[in-house]
Amino acid sequence: MFKLFRVSCRMYPIWVALGFTLIIAITATAENGSSITYFSTSQFSVTEFDRKMYLRNAPAEAGGGIGSRARNLSALSDLYAIKLLAVEAQNLDLLSEVEKEWLAEYAISMELIERYLRKMVEDKLAATDWEAEAREQYLAFPEEYRVPESVSLRTLLIRTKDRSESEALRIAGDLLDQAKQPGSDFTKLVSEHTEDANAVANGGLMSGVVRGKTVPPFEEAAFALRMPGEFSEPVVSQFGVHLIQLVEYSPAEQLTYEQVAKRIVDELKPIRAAQYRTGLQVEARERKLEGFVEHTEALDDLMSRTSDGALGRKFSIDPEF
Repeated sequence: MFKLFRVSCRMYPIWVALGFTLIIAITATAENGSSITYFSTSQFSVTEFDRKMYLRNAPAEAGGGIGSRARNLSALSDLYAIKLLAVEAQNLDLLSEVEKEWLAEYAISMELIERYLRKMVEDKLAATDWEAEAREQYLAFPEEYRVPESVSLRTLLIRTKDRSESEALRIAGDLLDQAKQPGSDFTKLVSEHTEDANAVANGGLMSGVVRGKTVPPFEEAAFALRMPGEFSEPVVSQFGVHLIQLVEYSPAEQLTYEQVAKRIVDELKPIRAAQYRTGLQVEARERKLEGFVEHTEALDDLMSRTSDGALGRKFSIDPEF
């Protein structure tokens, strides 16, 4: 038996709980999804329809499932707590009938608006010419689709914390002479002699290093190498003395449009979705329905009662819903 009655859930403000309960009370009567009941009391039940409604805007699960056990158990626990608190709050008669009506209308309106915006955005996304959008993006910002110069290296470190720099250079020089001998295995030398604990397991391999990711002396020596197997001279940095062997050098490359077209579209879709949604919200604020009247006297009176007494300012609304 799962322990569902753990009220470690998000505890919503009472007005949210009441608004949510009003939505369920209004919509559940028209649905058949309430046949499965998870909890019941003499005053309310938590049903499958409740669960579906509560998770209606949750991120979609891969494969179309209902989500993780934790998510569903948490939702049921939340629902139980919300309904319990709503019942207790209603018994205190904290809301007038007019307030209840407004809250119910507001909650339903916001749900309708969310679904409307989602549908409108989906329609606009479906109508977008992604080929044209992607090509325009590629031509406008070609540097974003350029693979930088990189090197893969094998490195050995002799630290200078407990020895002088000259002593570290001597040890590194001896190891470099050994590494250059015919048949020598630099990977083995690294594993046996490096003082970088993280490099012992992989023989000091550093893959796909780009400029700006290592200290300047190391970077300068590494990017001067061109032939695989080539060694740098011992390099001194604040970490100690490094021996560097080039494994692979990859010059910078401008990717073709065909190589990045899908990536560009994938990156653009959420950006355009947000832009379309914002555009719909802004347009709704600016559009004046037939018969619209701005009652300036009432607005000026309201502004005179605000904390800054902003009389004469252009009437505006916070740009976020």
